[in-house]
Amino acid sequence: MRALLFTYAVILLLGISTLLSDIHYFANIAGFIGALGLLYTFFKDRPDEESEYEIKMRRYWYIVFGFGIFFSLILGSLWNNQIGGMMPS
Repeated sequence: MRALLFTYAVILLLGISTLLSDIHYFANIAGFIGALGLLYTFFKDRPDEESEYEIKMRRYWYIVFGFGIFFSLILGSLWNNQIGGMMPS
């Protein structure tokens, strides 16, 4: 549970940092964490029989990583006034 809360705090901190500093790369990092976490959690080998606690924790991980992708889309991509902006013109 501690790792779940730590990951959520990091994603939330990156989202808040994006709002306060207008640096959209922080939100993109949160989205990267969310995407990798979703891939790992979804494709991880699971035992044939899982306890209710393990099922509940997996659902919580999905929610936390979903927030990371949500922050990336809303704060990183849609509010990005440079739209790409990686190459100077």
